[in-house]
Parts: sequence; C-alpha cells; structure tokens
Amino acid sequence: MECATYAAFGVPIAMLGAGWPGARQMFDRPSSALGLLAMTYGLGRLATAASGQLLLHRWRIGGCNRTALAILATAEVAVALTTSFPLLLGAFTIVGLCSGSLDSLGNRYQTEVRLVRNAGLMFGAYGIGATVGPALVALTTWTTAYLAAAGVSAGAAILAGSNIVAWPAGLTSLDRTGTDTHTDVSATARAKPRPLALAPLLATLLCFALYCALEVSTGGWTASYFQEYRGASAQWAGLAVSGFWAGITLSRLLMGRLRMAPHRILMVGAAAVVVAYVSVPFLPTSLAIAAVLVGGAALSVMLPTLIVTTTERVGTAATGRVTGYQLLAANVGATGITAGIGVIVARTNDGAPIWVLIGLAVVALPLLLRTLHLHPPASASGSEGEVVRADREDLATGKPA
Repeated sequence: MECATYAAFGVPIAMLGAGWPGARQMFDRPSSALGLLAMTYGLGRLATAASGQLLLHRWRIGGCNRTALAILATAEVAVALTTSFPLLLGAFTIVGLCSGSLDSLGNRYQTEVRLVRNAGLMFGAYGIGATVGPALVALTTWTTAYLAAAGVSAGAAILAGSNIVAWPAGLTSLDRTGTDTHTDVSATARAKPRPLALAPLLATLLCFALYCALEVSTGGWTASYFQEYRGASAQWAGLAVSGFWAGITLSRLLMGRLRMAPHRILMVGAAAVVVAYVSVPFLPTSLAIAAVLVGGAALSVMLPTLIVTTTERVGTAATGRVTGYQLLAANVGATGITAGIGVIVARTNDGAPIWVLIGLAVVALPLLLRTLHLHPPASASGSEGEVVRADREDLATGKPA
C-alpha cells in the first residue's frame, strides 16, 4: 500500500518542473515563477512533514492515507483545469499538505518495518510516479497529465480503504485515547524520551536537508535548464526529468540486491553524485542528460539508507522523535533551495540551477562522511546499546529487526 501511496504523490510535483516551461504561457508567467510554485508546494509539505505521529495518535493509518489521497486527487483536478495563477498556487499548496502527511506516515511505517529492501521499494515507487509523470506531460498536455495524476491518487485512495491491506501491528493498535498499546521494547523507549545528543542530531538533519534539496531541485529545474538554457526541445527536456527519476527508481528498486553495508552504500553514492553533477555543464546536451540520469541513480540510495540508519546515530529511544525532525529538515532544505533557485534565475539566467546543485553535492559529501562516524551518546543504557548493535547487523544483512 505504501508503494501505491508514494507513487501517487510522486507524480504531481515531478510533472510541475517538466511541464512548466511549456505551461507557463497559459498563466503568463516567466520561467522563474517555478520557484514560487515550488515554494507554495514546499511550505504546504513542510506544514505536515512531521504530522505522522500526531495523526496516528488520533486515527488509524489506513484512514489517514485514504483521506489524504482523496484530497490530493481533488487538488490535482484543480491544477489540470485552472488557468488562474493564484488558484494554481492554492492547488499546489494543498498538494504539498497532502504529500507531507503521506510522506510522514510512510516514514513512520518504515521505522516500524526497518529494512533497507522495503525502504528501497517504497521510495522506488515514488520514483515510478516521478518517472511516468514528466514523460506524460512531455508527450501529452498539462491538462491531460494532471487529470491522469488525479486518477492515480483516487485509485490509491480506494486501495487504502480496502480490506486487502495489512498494516504493521505497531501502527494499528491505538486505543481511544490515542495511546499506543503495542508493548514492545521500542514503544517503551518512545514513552520515556531522553535528551538528544546535539552533534548526531544536527549532522543528521543537515544531511537530510542537503540530499532532499538535491533530489527535489534537480527534478524541479532540470527541464528549465535544458530547454531554456541549453536549447533542448520541450520533449527532450521533459524526458531528461523523466530520466532523472528513472535513474532514482531503478536504483531504489535494486537496493535490496546490494551486498554492501549501509555505510558503504552512502559513501559510494555521495561520491558518485558529486562526479555526475560536476560533469553536467561541461558535456554536450545529450551526454549531460545521461549524466543527470547517472546522478539520479547515485542520489537514490541516500535518503532511504539515511532513514533506516537513524537509530545508529541517535539511539533507539530517540528514533521516533528524530524521524519527524528529519522530515522537517528535508522539507525545509528542499523548499528553500528550490524556491531560492527561482530567485537566482530571475536575477541571472537559466543556467544557474546546475551550479547551485553542484554546490550542494560538494558541500554534502564531507558532511556525510563525518556523520557516518557519529553514534548514540555513551549515556544510553546498555540495553539500548545492544539494540543499536543488533540494528546494524540487521540493516547490513536485510534481516528484520
């Protein structure tokens, strides 16, 4: 079910960047207005980025997913049919609100399941939606593409409400007061929060902010960069975005077959991201598009692996709280950088996005390497330390925790 949900909310925002160079004429806006649209979406998503825990204290996860997906479908219909820029801004705000809540619920789901393979499939499903969306808007029209996206969200909403979906026990056994009645060790630890160590927390949040900003900004600005600055056709520019998400998708779907420890996956992925992004402005357009695809494949492993290794850095007791903080940081980074690129484009030219993305990749690499050496504070209890060591073994072998 989470795969269908992630595919559904991956479609509309990926289509925005791919379709905007052509659709902006409908709204009589410059290419830099994409930054404003991305900001409204991002602020909506930011507002609900840490809502998963709050929602699950009041309603069951199936009902939360069903409602958010139905609202998302309605907003996508509005995007497809309106020719008013203010209404378009409002619709993308609602898309962001729904996407943030669905993402938060999905990440809470992953902290319960805690397998790299499952995280890869879930994020890979997001990539499928984000791959199909740009290709659809490049080959058809803005209206057709967003009506199709609404159909995908409606279908996912119907699936979320069906009886064939089974949710993890820890996410469904809520009593009337909103208290989690699941009594395993991790639930007990969450009931007794401890102070968070500042260094692991800040390093983790910065990694999420930078790598999510890279992913979202690349998806949002690639088409404008190739079409407006490099002279590519609208079809090729849209397919470049689709190729980026295809690289992410294929890599995430294959994550479960990797025979490397999570730390090595992160190091190799971060280094490959730098090489791919740095090469883009110096290559011919066709090869630059291929480099964007490679960059997507390398970038794909970062967020899922960072999520499932959260316990290694902050400890079991703090994982529930830090998951919400990570999503907030990711959305702040993505919103700020994507909108900021619009300001830079308005003041310089359409070639600016790639240089911002290169800067993000270069800064993120040493930060990640430092983060991989951080561990929970020594004051954590012995039992928690044992859980963290077991977690490392489980993440490396793919065995359930």
